[in-house]
Amino acid sequence: MTTIFEYDFTAGFDWTEQDLVAIERLRRTLGVEVLRPTTRKGQRELQATQYVGVFRLGSRTVQVLPKMFRSSDEDKATKATRNLLYLLEYTGQLVVRETAVTQLMQNNLNWFELLTRLLASNLREEWQRGAYRSYQTVEDVLPVLKGKWQLLKQLRHPERQHLFAVAYDEFSADNSLNRIFRYVVERLWQLSRDATNRKILGELRHWMEEVTLLPSAIANDANLIPITRLNQRYEPLLNLAKLFLDNSSLQLSAGELATFAFVFDMNKLFEGFIVNFIRRHRDEILPTELGSCQLIAQAGTTTLHLARTSNGESVFRLKPDLAFCNGDSFPLLLDAKYKQLKPTDRKLGVSESDFYQMHAYAHRYQCPRVLLLYPQTADIPQPLQAEFSLEDSERVIVAATVDLRGDLSKSQERAKLTTRLKTILTNQHG
Repeated sequence: MTTIFEYDFTAGFDWTEQDLVAIERLRRTLGVEVLRPTTRKGQRELQATQYVGVFRLGSRTVQVLPKMFRSSDEDKATKATRNLLYLLEYTGQLVVRETAVTQLMQNNLNWFELLTRLLASNLREEWQRGAYRSYQTVEDVLPVLKGKWQLLKQLRHPERQHLFAVAYDEFSADNSLNRIFRYVVERLWQLSRDATNRKILGELRHWMEEVTLLPSAIANDANLIPITRLNQRYEPLLNLAKLFLDNSSLQLSAGELATFAFVFDMNKLFEGFIVNFIRRHRDEILPTELGSCQLIAQAGTTTLHLARTSNGESVFRLKPDLAFCNGDSFPLLLDAKYKQLKPTDRKLGVSESDFYQMHAYAHRYQCPRVLLLYPQTADIPQPLQAEFSLEDSERVIVAATVDLRGDLSKSQERAKLTTRLKTILTNQHG
């Protein structure tokens, strides 16, 4: 397996024509360029783009890790993997014990196989405790009367006088939640190349035979499944299953399994982590002036729009990642951007589109300060922070970096992040 970071080049990959065919197939499937074949100093190499994940090219696998975790440490790939797990846990997409992480790190699994192991092993553990069962309405034709007799259906088939068209409730494992799990298990079993993963998934396939195998499933199907106190223990696994369903790799036909991609949306992951970290540690992070604020993700019920159509319909919705709401006022709005700043640029590399978006937030929410948070990378050794005052207004837009490169599973690294966030927010209100 070849491991590189975003925008980096491989070392001695020496791609073949077969690799080029596989890369083109990935481009067509995903609609974007995830790996770029190139030549450097007479050597054939691959360059990563902005997409993080695992890319299988026949018998060869390329793993791309986030640029914000790149460092000079020898074990930088291991640290990056551990931090990605931590970010996923904070955003609610998985629950993983520290002992399990330590064990997984020793197996040298790529991202796809690692998350497959987490889903398979935890689902097996939960299934052994007892499959989730619920009452499902079953319609059937039986020689005995059971449940509700469906007279209209019965009358349509007078030739079946010795049988009854009935509908009855059955306490069954064949429900919408388990159908999602069975579909994901089936597809992962086809895609995984790790012997342990395939063994666990094979056991699950056998245990789940009573559950209907769906012909296809997407993440939105999983979003429609209601979580109750009866199936709540499966919620973290359902979130992890959604992560797999978000990737088109699970929709590939059997003949395409040698080439597939498992891609992360780092924009969503970075945004979700920042928002959840601030909300979880608000007592340690928020300055006094913001301490009583309600923290609303994606504006929630306070969503505003920029304009109205001629018939009065609101358009151009504004959705700041985190709104600090104090009654009817908004003393602060925050947006997290998974982009790299430029210390030498007088604008710090903040894009015009992002700045115009923050300007719209400040204007529409009557907000005095808007904060843009970016990841700190190895190319930016020192924290950055700059304040931009808006013309003809006392409002300001602040751009700053936060460093997520340390081992966030350790309390001292989380304390550093807490201190950095508190400094940024306190500077704005001090």
